[in-house]
Amino acid sequence: MRTIIHLALRSIMNRRVTSALTILAIALSMSLLLIVERLRTGAREGFTGVISQTDIIAGARSSPIQLLLSSVFQIGSASNNVTPETWEHFRNHPAVAWTIPIAMGDSHKGFRVVATNGDFFAHYHYQRDHRLEFSSGKALPDDHSVVVGARVARELGYTAGTKIILAHGLAAESFVKHENHPFFVSGILKATGTPFDRSLFISLPAMAQMHDADGGGGGGAVAEHQHSLDEHDERDEHDEHDHLPGLSAIFIGTKARTDALALQREIQTYEAEPMTAALPGLTLAQLWSALSYAEEALRAVSMLVIVVGLLSMIVALYNSLNERRREMAILRALGARPWMITAILLVEAGLLTGIAVATSIALTYAALAGATGLITANFGISLPITSLSGEEWVRLGLMFTIGLAMAALPAWRAYRNALVDGLTIRI
Repeated sequence: MRTIIHLALRSIMNRRVTSALTILAIALSMSLLLIVERLRTGAREGFTGVISQTDIIAGARSSPIQLLLSSVFQIGSASNNVTPETWEHFRNHPAVAWTIPIAMGDSHKGFRVVATNGDFFAHYHYQRDHRLEFSSGKALPDDHSVVVGARVARELGYTAGTKIILAHGLAAESFVKHENHPFFVSGILKATGTPFDRSLFISLPAMAQMHDADGGGGGGAVAEHQHSLDEHDERDEHDEHDHLPGLSAIFIGTKARTDALALQREIQTYEAEPMTAALPGLTLAQLWSALSYAEEALRAVSMLVIVVGLLSMIVALYNSLNERRREMAILRALGARPWMITAILLVEAGLLTGIAVATSIALTYAALAGATGLITANFGISLPITSLSGEEWVRLGLMFTIGLAMAALPAWRAYRNALVDGLTIRI
């Protein structure tokens, strides 16, 4: 057996360029499979973790998926608004621990504006237990302050103190701008990989004031803002409810998870106005299931790439057979049995595939180390650099086995080559 391994190694070294290219092709395809599988898993976890520790999302009557898309993913619009009185009713519900009111309808250069209160920065979680953090500045100290998401700040070049004019509606270019109620950047959030990276946040009273402003007062508003930034006053919590806009959604956290289903039924049968209550975890799972074709497409592409890589090994072995016909014949003449010729080719294929597996692991970790931060910041997909899971080892073992099986065809042809065929001079 040692002789067979030695001959296989010498054969690989004699064709080092072809062997290296074959190893690289197989390694790249296997590495692509590992990366795609981690991307697939990370995408699913990132998608389902875009909102965590929120038990119910309540809003005007619509489908749960539409409510989730409009309030969390900022796709489409709410079917209607919920009154502040309804929010106050459920905010004081004995089963409710906290609420986050959300009002939308304005934008800034294609980015959506979210009107909320301090509870958003205190209670919104993503990816299980991650909280919002500020890279600079602070939350909303007054009604002329705006907090911008990481992507907004990066693409528009905003820093603390930048003056911003918001626009009515959700169009990228709007001709109706709220110039009488300017805002100033008070804080910039760290990247979360969630849709809220593309959002601007103002207070609920600020949204109401902005739409009520009908002229003048711009200079006074600026002066008032500059003063309030230096002296952050703590306003009475109940004063916020004097004049508020209609709400697009309400994020609700219950005191006990067991209260969520009962509260959901109560919201959906609320007599004061028609409402929908969505369970975020369940709705996200349903939405991901509806998009599973994309997940399967990724897996299919990676498998096709692996097939191409393994076919390249078969082609290389077949080409080497034509070049090594005389070599095989000499080995046979020196007493090598036919099975030994077959074994040499199988061992050669095993070595090529084994080296390719090791190389693919190194390439995978190099790619993860280089791209994890960028992918997480821009797409919210977490790719932790951890040891290979049992499932990943099974996949690599399966690819190794398939590689050997595919090499059996050229090995069988070598077995069938006769001594006379190898020594015959072909013109």
